[in-house]
Amino acid sequence: MEEKLSESELQKRLSEAAKLITVGAEYTHYKNKRYLVTGLAITEADNQVCVIYQMLYGAGLTFTRPAANWLETVEVGGKTVPRFTKA
Repeated sequence: MEEKLSESELQKRLSEAAKLITVGAEYTHYKNKRYLVTGLAITEADNQVCVIYQMLYGAGLTFTRPAANWLETVEVGGKTVPRFTKA
C-alpha cells in the first residue's frame, strides 16, 4: 500500500489526468466498442488515478480502469494504436 498522500497531491494527480482524458467524452476502444467517460477517481489502496467509464452498448455496465492503462498503446495487426481514442 502506498503512503497516504495529501488531498492537494491527490487533486493534482486528478488534474493532470483530466488534461489527457476528457470526462463526458465518448471514446472508442481499439476493438471498436464505444464508451462514455463518466469520471476520474483515485484508487484508495494505491493512489492510482482511474477512469470511470460506461458501455454505450449492451447492458451499459460501468467499469474502472487505471488511467495509465487507458492511455497505453497496443499492437494490432502489426500497427501500434491507442487503446482508447476520443470519438
